[in-house]
Amino acid sequence: MSDLNNVFWLGGSPCAGKSSLSEVLAERFGLDLYHVDDAFERHAHRFDPACHPALTSWCARTWNDRWTQPVSRLLQEVIACYGEHFALILEDIRTAPKQKPLLVEGSALLPKQVASVLAHRNHAIWMIPSADFQREHYAQRDWVRGIIEQCDNPQAAFQNWMERDFQFAQWLSTEVNALELSLLRVDSERTLEENAMIVAAHFGLI
Repeated sequence: MSDLNNVFWLGGSPCAGKSSLSEVLAERFGLDLYHVDDAFERHAHRFDPACHPALTSWCARTWNDRWTQPVSRLLQEVIACYGEHFALILEDIRTAPKQKPLLVEGSALLPKQVASVLAHRNHAIWMIPSADFQREHYAQRDWVRGIIEQCDNPQAAFQNWMERDFQFAQWLSTEVNALELSLLRVDSERTLEENAMIVAAHFGLI
């Protein structure tokens, strides 16, 4: 794992502020930055039903079909999709030039998979938003409204989406704690800058 010695991992549930925080850290500490969400678009054409059944199934559905499923199924699906995506993420990281330390951020960074390649325990942390923080920040995003407006019942679709992510955050917390890794709880009490400095200190960048 020597090729991952200078890789930092910032995981967590969606809408926890990972992307914004990672931009602060990259600018402040001169890190290269890898956004998992951006990589997803590049990887999608490589999804193979034999190797990526969950991802292939998810991509083949309409937004309405996705968000009208029971929340328990949505939770199982997102964990499976993230699990399948990790190998492609890791391939990118291992083949990228490493002129500077690399910060990898995204919700698809599942704790067990990251732990299996983690060079230093303080190089990983997961951000978990409070329910109020998550709902408030989702509601501010135009692309979210664009998605739920494509559903037959936008209110029910949004509720399913929120409940899935609440449950995913709980699942993540359990996984991270079981592995004795690190969590950062995010709410409206601390600013982005304050959270960024907490993560920077955890990573040993300060």
